[in-house]
Amino acid sequence: MHWRTRLFTRLSRMLPHPSEPTDRYLTWMRYEPPLVLSRILSGPIGRRLRITERPVPVTGGAVTVRIYQPWPREPHSQLPLVINFHGGGFVFGNLSQTDWLCCRVADRARAVVVSVAYRMAPEHPAPGPFQDAWDSTRWLIEHAAALGADPADVSVMGASAGGNLAALVALAHRDACRQDPQLQPLRHQILLYPATDLTLGSPSVAEFAAGPIVTRPVLEWYGQHYLPQGRPDSIGYDDPRVSPLHHPDHTDVAPALIMVAGLDGLRDDGIRYGDILTAAGVETRVINFADAIHGFASMPLFSPSARDALDEIVTLIRTP
Repeated sequence: MHWRTRLFTRLSRMLPHPSEPTDRYLTWMRYEPPLVLSRILSGPIGRRLRITERPVPVTGGAVTVRIYQPWPREPHSQLPLVINFHGGGFVFGNLSQTDWLCCRVADRARAVVVSVAYRMAPEHPAPGPFQDAWDSTRWLIEHAAALGADPADVSVMGASAGGNLAALVALAHRDACRQDPQLQPLRHQILLYPATDLTLGSPSVAEFAAGPIVTRPVLEWYGQHYLPQGRPDSIGYDDPRVSPLHHPDHTDVAPALIMVAGLDGLRDDGIRYGDILTAAGVETRVINFADAIHGFASMPLFSPSARDALDEIVTLIRTP
């Protein structure tokens, strides 16, 4: 393990996970540092970008999206659109978490990247985050042209919990295409160390029960707040609305690029999901970064694999 990765792992173990998180605790853990600070930690962005934020309507409210546009914008151009969902166990996370990745994808792939700040648990338990992800995806596709993007060239991308949401959105969009033949299929689903089985049934969860980064107790803590049990509206951990691996039909979903970390309890979630997609006839590529830890794609200064993952994403989006 790289020494910077080892340092980050030690720091992450210091984070508390109280059984009843207070509003103050959640605000602190979700704190979004100024963009200047986040870019000092992750590296500078390309200068050919315009970055803006705006609200997008979703069921029961609105969410903020951050838009990364190659700039200056070429008149009448329609670039690929990549819709991103950050990680954080459905409880933590913010737009700055994947700022480096989104900036670099937008700049190097010459794509419009939109990152979605979906509402999180415990205030908004399942299926709330998925509903926000799906509503915002539909809105962004409908308004793609106004962003300088091509509504027929749309990919979804997500890391960890965001990878879960991206996979669920890909399934929902597949269903929408079946109902409306006029709707264009998604071009790709890009899943970075995705949580696809919230039952924690993957062998790697047991293998890396003590970490690094995400231990089994931490994964269970996220699940307890995202999927509170014992209520009339409780959703089971194996419900296909939250665990894409347990969906009964994976045919015709978007081609998948799945990247996993070898030293990650969720490693086999991605590998197993790749096997299921392949068996369903979906074009799928799984890449295992053997020495990487969970979250590596957002930590270019701590994990050398981050830039390799970026190269894979850029190549995929730029390939006709």
